[in-house]
Amino acid sequence: MQNVVLDALIPREDFEIASDIGNRGNTRNKTTLSIEDLKYDSFFFSALRKPIFQRETNEWDPNKICAMIESFADGELIPAIILWRNQSGYIFVIDGAHRLSSLGAWINDDYGDGIVSLSYYENYISEEQRRIAERTRKLINEKIGSFREIMSICRNTNITNDEHKKRIAKNLGALALQLQWVEGNANKAEDSFLKINQLATKISDAELELIQNRNYAYAIAARAIVRAGRGYNYWSSFDETTQKKIIAKSEEANHLMFGQGMSITDDINSLPIGGAQMATFTLDVVTQSVKICNGITKIDTAKAASENEVLKCVENTLIILQYINSKEKFSLGLHPFIYFYSDIGKHKIGSYYGILQFVKYLVEHKKLNCFIEVREKFEQFIYQYSFLVQQIIRKYRQSKKAYSCVKDYFLIVMKILNENPEYTVEDVVNSLKQEENFKFLQTEIVDNEEVSVKSNFSRGRKQQIKMRTFVSTLPKCPICGGYLDNKSISIDHIRRKADGGTNSIVNGQVTHLYCNTTYKN
Repeated sequence: MQNVVLDALIPREDFEIASDIGNRGNTRNKTTLSIEDLKYDSFFFSALRKPIFQRETNEWDPNKICAMIESFADGELIPAIILWRNQSGYIFVIDGAHRLSSLGAWINDDYGDGIVSLSYYENYISEEQRRIAERTRKLINEKIGSFREIMSICRNTNITNDEHKKRIAKNLGALALQLQWVEGNANKAEDSFLKINQLATKISDAELELIQNRNYAYAIAARAIVRAGRGYNYWSSFDETTQKKIIAKSEEANHLMFGQGMSITDDINSLPIGGAQMATFTLDVVTQSVKICNGITKIDTAKAASENEVLKCVENTLIILQYINSKEKFSLGLHPFIYFYSDIGKHKIGSYYGILQFVKYLVEHKKLNCFIEVREKFEQFIYQYSFLVQQIIRKYRQSKKAYSCVKDYFLIVMKILNENPEYTVEDVVNSLKQEENFKFLQTEIVDNEEVSVKSNFSRGRKQQIKMRTFVSTLPKCPICGGYLDNKSISIDHIRRKADGGTNSIVNGQVTHLYCNTTYKN
């Protein structure tokens, strides 16, 4: 089950933020938190903040959020919320952001799609986020009741026969969360945050990397792209014109990677190149994409987070994504299923990383035409022998460590085909076996699934049959012979206008954008 996005309920802020709000000399911190404190327009909730480097509040699924609210409503023991108040009165959540946000979501009827979230994300909320929000709301309303319903029962118990809801309504006014406070300055608060958050639900490697490197341009670029330029504005100190460019280009990059945030379906023409946006590894995928597209292999090659460098990181990422699959006239229009998905429809992150670097290499070394010349056989090979990429990844243990070798693998295949235009796919396999760096590859296609007489097709085999059938019907570009994706195509004159070609339907054909606008000319 996918997780619920509650990131908007408690906004982010810098520990060191200065403000005229609050009383610097006030040390009388409250020890409990009531229902009234968690209403969006309350004084306490208005002062709540998350540290600027806090991971997104999207680690819990609907069942866990429902269980948290139910535990509170039933008066069960809930671990204390740990807070820190800075000199100017803002109250930062050191531990307990998911607990507070879950209760806040119930009380304010915002599970990632309400008024608070709409304002936070500037009215941009993906369809997937809306669906998971509505699923969460339905679950909680059925098991517990909406907060509005419970409040109505408080005033008039006769409106329902549900004894469980009546009991919640009677207890609600007396329930409270326990609070603990961190004493000390911002450094002490940050140390406390990192220690505490590494013990319970451990901070992911991607989040920890961005926390530790938050003053580097690529980290801010990744934050911008992962949320399509919405949410907390990490670039608020930049020039207004630069801010607008970062937001616009981050939104486009996000849409090129993940589409409109829709679920992955069986429609092979609607698959996003970067996989599912709501997946738990999305931040890692975006961060790694930014690093690959900007040639960042080690932290000492990263640039400080100046406005020009952040914008450059976003632009460099966007341009590679545009080359891969977009409506730009130079786009290669790589078909996502052929390049980034297995024959059962699972996203192949290693292939995605490898293609990012492969395309970056083609662009920088002016080798795009070399690719176009062999594209048809290249795609036949990587589709038929898609399992070889997984062997490379296993050898180097994980996708992030293997993508350079995957890129080299793609380059070798292209080189073999460029030097031997007459080669069949099988000839490429034989040549690949002679390459020193790829002798370890097992090129025999092995189906580990048992075949038996008078048996039904397994679920996996049904999916394979379906996907292979869909691929067999995909149109191909008449110029290069590569597969066409309907999101990145051009309408071309078969006979050129300069040669007397008309605008008749019979003189039109569908091609890749790059093939029509660049390679053909």
